Amino acid sequence: MLRFVPARSLGRLLAVTLPLYFAWEMLQAPFFTGMPAHWVAATAICALATLGDGVLVALVATAGAVLYRNGRWFVPPSPSPYAVVVAIGLVLQIAVEWVMVHGLDRWGYAPSQPVLPVVRVGILPVLQPIVLLPTVFWFTAKWEGA
Repeated sequence: MLRFVPARSLGRLLAVTLPLYFAWEMLQAPFFTGMPAHWVAATAICALATLGDGVLVALVATAGAVLYRNGRWFVPPSPSPYAVVVAIGLVLQIAVEWVMVHGLDRWGYAPSQPVLPVVRVGILPVLQPIVLLPTVFWFTAKWEGA
């Protein structure tokens, strides 16, 4: 039977995800080209990117629910399932980043951002799911278990 993340759990996951991903987007903004010069417009771009990140996190959570046949697969926190969904998130992130940079030319990388040679995407977008996905699932699991 196909499983989905329960609405309450998904709401909690997004409540944890959006502020953390917004902070990440704001901190990494100087490492990208194509950002508006005015801080209000740049903040709006980061907020929009954060919403896209929220969609990706919801997709990763759903992939975990399908894989583990449990909509609350991240409760209690456990390294093995987290590692699998981080791998899924990493593949999704690299694919989206590659399309946005090389396919659609939506943004580029400042000289200060190292680029991974094989996939030709910046290191910060690659680090994002590695750092943030376990963090958001851990915090959400703690909230769910409370």
